[in-house]
Amino acid sequence: MKRIAELIQANLNLRVFLPLLVLALATTWYGLFYSVDKFAEMTGGLTFMDMQRRLIPEEMFAQAASFSPETVSFYIGWSIFDYAWPLVSFTTSLFICAWLLTFLAEKWQQRFWWLVAAAYTTVLFDWLENIGFVAVVLSVPDEPLWIAQTASVMHDCKMLFMMTFNLGWWILLPTVIVIEIRRRFSR
Repeated sequence: MKRIAELIQANLNLRVFLPLLVLALATTWYGLFYSVDKFAEMTGGLTFMDMQRRLIPEEMFAQAASFSPETVSFYIGWSIFDYAWPLVSFTTSLFICAWLLTFLAEKWQQRFWWLVAAAYTTVLFDWLENIGFVAVVLSVPDEPLWIAQTASVMHDCKMLFMMTFNLGWWILLPTVIVIEIRRRFSR
């Protein structure tokens, strides 16, 4: 993770960041708006399984059993897209965090790899969660309980590491704002 942190910090410039930001915004628009609306339209109002909190195996199988073949295809296609989306989004967020850290002392910049670890562990669990939920969808009507339970655990792990990253983000941002306000008013 330290090497990835160093790579991001070494490429902290607009030539790298702006295309990444545009890609993150585009994938987020597709991931949160168009595809969610389309899926809800296809399923009578459901959201993707990995966007539902505390979904139990019985609910997963009931939802998957209600999917038409067209819905299953759309879900699988969206799940494939969902491998790129968190990677791009978290990488973009990490570039912003790395930039914010430049306003702090060097000792804090050296801890950037902790945010990188939280972000990419979230991405890893998101990918595993995708595999699990697709396996649930494809396992209907057999409904092997262990697949749904494993998908649920991956979802919970993703949420835990996402909360860890978000906590770091929400500590970093106000800290930098306060330091910069103090710096400007002390001149």
